[in-house]
Amino acid sequence: MDDLDRAIARELEHDGRRSMREIARNLDTSEATVRGRMKRLRDLNILRIVAFADPSHLGGRQLAIISLTVDPAHHKSIVEALVDMPETTYVSTMLGNPDIVFEAQCADNRELWELLNERIAVIPGVRTLSTQPVLTVHKLAYRTLD
Repeated sequence: MDDLDRAIARELEHDGRRSMREIARNLDTSEATVRGRMKRLRDLNILRIVAFADPSHLGGRQLAIISLTVDPAHHKSIVEALVDMPETTYVSTMLGNPDIVFEAQCADNRELWELLNERIAVIPGVRTLSTQPVLTVHKLAYRTLD
């Protein structure tokens, strides 16, 4: 990514629905350049434009942050299993302890319990899990590093 790619990403961070014309005008470049750069960044999976909704406003949803320690020999297969679960919204490998952190959204605490105990704890290689239910999301923003 060069400076123009990063500038386009910053423009979209403020409003992912911003038009390519407006981005081009703000960055003093052509709309065709912005369109081409955005396509390339999306094709390379560098740029994704998504909408976030605060689950506390959606009603009846339980959001939780879950930490796992895992057997290193099973790390990749555990990550793949988590990524494939429709309840997971975020999955990351960490340096240190824990090994994996992920976010899950469930209908309620019963569904969360079933997810944790009947589907995740039984994955080969999962050693321990720790759950932190989220009460309120105070800030949700993703920013590029400059």
